[in-house]
Amino acid sequence: MGTFILNLIDNYGYLGMFLGMVLEAVIIIIPSEAILATAGILAGRGIFSFWGAFITGLLGSVFCAIVIYFMGYFGGNSFVRKYGKYFFMKEDDLEKSDSWFNKYGLLAALIGRNIPIIRTLISLPIGIMRLSFWKFLLLTTIGSIPWTLLFVYLGYSLGNNWVIINVYIDKLKIPIIIILLYFLFRWVFKKCRCVN
Repeated sequence: MGTFILNLIDNYGYLGMFLGMVLEAVIIIIPSEAILATAGILAGRGIFSFWGAFITGLLGSVFCAIVIYFMGYFGGNSFVRKYGKYFFMKEDDLEKSDSWFNKYGLLAALIGRNIPIIRTLISLPIGIMRLSFWKFLLLTTIGSIPWTLLFVYLGYSLGNNWVIINVYIDKLKIPIIIILLYFLFRWVFKKCRCVN
């Protein structure tokens, strides 16, 4: 996967980086942190500029969030459940993003942009609920800045050694999944109590 990302960016420059970010949203198995860090490494070598890598990553991230928002807005829940599998969107990931939205509302666009898996899918429930596009766009853009800046900076400052950080990120995914499952079970429990 790393070779594919490197080739994409190497062959197409900033456009390749933007396309990589789009693929990250559509094919969730491509990690955005690898794309951003690769661009940061290239910035450290003088091939990209630091701010050019950051802005391209931010634009790619926001563009994908908009696409997913409109998938939810125009397609609704049934569209996502029927066709989401073609975009590697797993049912339990969709449920996690729904529970985040139920917990935080539109602020989930801001908070969720910095949490793996949630960051990609949080736009769906916001689109399905047809909440304000302009508020969504503002919060998504602001929320995407820390994640984008962090990984471009790590690639820029650590060079090829940034992969050491990836080991810690993988360890963080387990506690994040536990927290998400907690919120999901809490939400299901509340719903079941309301029915009874």
